Amino acid sequence: MSALKEEKIISSDIKLIYDLTEKPNHTQLKAHEDRAVIAKLRADLVLPTDKILTVDIDFDTTSGYHGNTMLIMDDYGVEMFTAAIAAKHGQEHADRILNAWNNKKNIDDPRKPTYMLVQKPSTPSDLPNVFVACGDRDHKDIKAQRVS
Repeated sequence: MSALKEEKIISSDIKLIYDLTEKPNHTQLKAHEDRAVIAKLRADLVLPTDKILTVDIDFDTTSGYHGNTMLIMDDYGVEMFTAAIAAKHGQEHADRILNAWNNKKNIDDPRKPTYMLVQKPSTPSDLPNVFVACGDRDHKDIKAQRVS
């Protein structure tokens, strides 16, 4: 049985492909009355070796991604996010995030982080949790580096 698919092009470089096959919700996550909630994302990362690494990001786990607010994937996104952090919480906190984005976690890592995940803070005055991910050589360790 093949899945029902629907494609939607929202810009010249962004295409969404919806799998319309009905599936039961086996997660602990609940949708809002007027908005869906993201349970899982799948990303194919193009590595500097020109190979593809597929990463599933599961938001229904005990990994620490609950309350995830943002997925940041490039320098501009980090620039916008750190400008907001500097304005709300101070430049020192923004600089820590920029440092984590612009540098390898360990000197012998093959590359800098590929993306950041941001969790909403517990209270409005707290800092958000920020995790940099995918840049380590060993992808067997599934824990992301927390930078705030």
